[in-house]
Amino acid sequence: MPVVDVYSVEQFREIVNEDLLTVAWFTAVWCGPCKTIERAMEKITFEFPTVRFAKVDADNNSEIVSKCKVLQLPTFMLVKNGKLIGYVIGANLDTLKRKIREIISNT
Repeated sequence: MPVVDVYSVEQFREIVNEDLLTVAWFTAVWCGPCKTIERAMEKITFEFPTVRFAKVDADNNSEIVSKCKVLQLPTFMLVKNGKLIGYVIGANLDTLKRKIREIISNT
């Protein structure tokens, strides 16, 4: 499933309320670690075809960042059916993949 760019609070709300595991990926163009993992994140979407990845530009979506209590970048928020499952903070993609696998195996 391709990465969806989030442009509004309404769009974000729709995405996180779907019956899919969603990884909201909070990032910014000035964030060095975010840039470092950009290509790897695109590959991860192919590893997990049943997971929706939503990219949230922190600078253009400050209301979403505030509501989701994101304090550092990158942050990955894992949600399903509107319910927060957890966060992965920082550019540790191994931790993110492990968390996604854990959630998938428990559903």
